[in-house]
Amino acid sequence: MTSLAWNLTLPLVIVTVLATIALAGYIVGASARRDRRRLRRQGAALQQALAGFLADESEMAPLRNVMARVTSGCFWTALETTSLRVRYVRWLKLSRALESNPFSRQERRALRDESPWRRALAARRLGLIRSERSRRALRKAMRRGPEVVTLAAAAALARYRDRGALRWLLEHPASLAHRPAPALIGVLRAFGPAALPELAAALDAGLDSLRLERAVIEVLGVGRYRPARAALEIRAASGDADLRVAAVRALGRIQAIESGMALLGALEDEAWQVRAQAARALGEIRATVAIPTLATRLGDPSWWVRHHSAYALRALGHEGQAALRRVAASSDDPYARDMANEAMQGGFQFSADRDDPERRARPA
Repeated sequence: MTSLAWNLTLPLVIVTVLATIALAGYIVGASARRDRRRLRRQGAALQQALAGFLADESEMAPLRNVMARVTSGCFWTALETTSLRVRYVRWLKLSRALESNPFSRQERRALRDESPWRRALAARRLGLIRSERSRRALRKAMRRGPEVVTLAAAAALARYRDRGALRWLLEHPASLAHRPAPALIGVLRAFGPAALPELAAALDAGLDSLRLERAVIEVLGVGRYRPARAALEIRAASGDADLRVAAVRALGRIQAIESGMALLGALEDEAWQVRAQAARALGEIRATVAIPTLATRLGDPSWWVRHHSAYALRALGHEGQAALRRVAASSDDPYARDMANEAMQGGFQFSADRDDPERRARPA
């Protein structure tokens, strides 16, 4: 009987344990789902209160009431969704209203956390609300580093339009020496159009880092800052190849016809990357004086130089298109004919492959 009772009891025990585990899992899952629903409701309510405040700045009480019931994560998520969508003037008004909230104090303390990633998150969050106390804390965090924190703090200060932070970055290129070039360009651009004169002045004075100098050149080009033309022409003619490429590209973006001769000189550069950007830039500034030289560049060893030269000619109106037709009809170079035909008609005309199969391996 004892053995039979044990044989009957053991499965019952196992079933009971499994059922208990399943019930506990269901309870935990249900609780987590309730928490997520509650946080979503809080976030939606806070976003609605923020939108209401922005619609009528005098109604601060509803916003304070909602803020008193939300978590820190919910607050910053809702604020990020809202503040990044509003115009700068409205963001300043929102910042004045929220400047003394407890969540910002929490993040300023987090800027001294042992974890660089937590400090970087705090810097990002503090960039969502303009505050003088946060500005001072962000400047200290930017100087202290490491790079991930410096970048996040600099991006936050860029939203503050903090020119002192910009000057510090220009004077301390080593602080972001290992960040990717797009990140460096992005943080400089974040300071806005008002920072372009300062960037141009720094370029004129000379920078201690080629990476930083190239980033400054790219930002000036994207910002189409014409007063930087002379400094860009100097960089287009000498120095590091990457710097020459960036300077030539920037000259095209600012669309200064006065730079036509400098770009014609770049079209003879030893680096194909510079020649390709020069051809493209000459089309962008509508330099009809460059038509004969661009036509000769249809026979360049580099595919990109041929490509940009052909499309630049097409952009230069009737005279440029007439040059393309002449090359397509009478050039001895099948690669030049192919590119001229592509620019005029679209698609490839593979006379080069047909006439001389060995030239398909021509270096680009």
